Amino acid sequence: MIAGIGVALLVIGTVVSAPAGGHSGPVMVEWWSVLALAALAALIGFGLGFWLAALGGVVLTVGAVASLAAVFFGTPVRPE
Repeated sequence: MIAGIGVALLVIGTVVSAPAGGHSGPVMVEWWSVLALAALAALIGFGLGFWLAALGGVVLTVGAVASLAAVFFGTPVRPE
């Protein structure tokens, strides 16, 4: 239940941040693409967790960590 809410918030945050995706960040240039793929991985991992709990948990965790890295290293401080 809690993981589903977290994945839903991650997907909503990815959609809301899409307009800033064209601006390069301080460290990562293509940060929004990484964020979108990480959100997709987290969503797939969440669904996979219903059938294969261990593999789904690993995929979900990798997606969540990659999304945090994309936001931390890539979000532009000021849009140009």
